[in-house]
Amino acid sequence: MAGLLAIFVLATPAAAQTQPTASTAGLDEPQWSVLSDSLGTTVDYPENIFSVDAGPPPRGTGRTLRSPDDRAWLMMYVEGNDERHTPASFVRAYFAGPRDSLDYNRVTDRFFAISGVNDEQIFYSRCNFPVGIRGSMHCIYLAYPQSEERRWDAIVTRISRSLRPSGSAR
Repeated sequence: MAGLLAIFVLATPAAAQTQPTASTAGLDEPQWSVLSDSLGTTVDYPENIFSVDAGPPPRGTGRTLRSPDDRAWLMMYVEGNDERHTPASFVRAYFAGPRDSLDYNRVTDRFFAISGVNDEQIFYSRCNFPVGIRGSMHCIYLAYPQSEERRWDAIVTRISRSLRPSGSAR
């Protein structure tokens, strides 16, 4: 990702392949599991697509997973909010491009979700602020080939809607 979000620098491939691979075949039949961290944050994710552990995320605490062919990435992380950002002020501070360049841009008092395209990859970022500016941010970040956008829509929606901070009911 070439810096559309200043907070992420992932070594994802610049151009998407067009041939189906083992990981893209899983897009039609995702095998859902729950990813959790040591703090109790959880998110549903398709374990047959994101099957490779890529280590800790570049920010906060959590996990980074990727597809075996390196075409798609998922990060789940929790980060402190020492600067006491609201969702809107966080996006203003860390989104490096013009907001009208985003394909999806939803900001409320409890979360933000933004999405756009960079180097033929779609990025999707969501952070929940469950206790406002006084608490940690619970986030996900996804990157996947733009050429597969429609096949990813339902997967991204489920991942996004399932993000829960520690102690939240499902």
